[in-house]
Amino acid sequence: MMLNDLDTFRPPSNIPFPKRNHPTIKYRFEWANERHTLNEIQKFRAIQFSEQFNIQFPNDLDQDDYDFNCQHAILRNAWTNEIVAYTRVRFFHGFEVAQSYSQQEFKIDQIFLSSDRIVEMGRTCVHSKYRFSRALSILWSHIFDQFITKVKADYLIGCVSIKMLGNEAKAYYTHHAIQALPPEQSCDIHAKNTFELAYSTDSFSQKEKKIPKLFDVYLKMNGRLSKQAFYDRDFNCLDYFVLMDVKKMRKTFRIES
Repeated sequence: MMLNDLDTFRPPSNIPFPKRNHPTIKYRFEWANERHTLNEIQKFRAIQFSEQFNIQFPNDLDQDDYDFNCQHAILRNAWTNEIVAYTRVRFFHGFEVAQSYSQQEFKIDQIFLSSDRIVEMGRTCVHSKYRFSRALSILWSHIFDQFITKVKADYLIGCVSIKMLGNEAKAYYTHHAIQALPPEQSCDIHAKNTFELAYSTDSFSQKEKKIPKLFDVYLKMNGRLSKQAFYDRDFNCLDYFVLMDVKKMRKTFRIES
């Protein structure tokens, strides 16, 4: 080939260029046992919740008194060591439920008074890069295997949220979709401050005509949602109580790794 032919040369299309390898993400599950790890968790939560709810945290830490009475479950990227998913859990006997986070927002203490074994999950969040991965499913599978099963829990409880700011139409659609849930997917749990959304005058896009993914995940795990919502002023979001019968959850749970 002459030098003046270089500008017009194109390589044949059938040359087998090597393909880039995209290694499968390897995850590592752990329980937080050190104070510095709790600090790392609080920073992680603050970042994720700031992005989702457009709020700021003092000292860039999401922390509360409940942190010191809970077990903290972490899923990490085994290669980078970064936290990719997190939740905290706490075991209660029925007469202790008044001490739960959920009791702050919902009237549950008398309802579970005679229940023996309850696990509350809360502050669940997933790194923005991993929200469409299997990370949350893997995290919950380990918690189910290593905690919920071992304490022989009867019920799993907690709250699930939908933000309000810039999301009013989807929040309105979700709230009214929950009102239409059948009895086997809803529970008669009352919020301490019942919140009713004003009618949204916005037209609904197809994206807004779907309940948030986490709501749908709970329902597919045989969970039940409260029809009443509690308005969380700190996060500017609506919280719904979640109730799951562990025996029914077993039918949908598969341990992943």
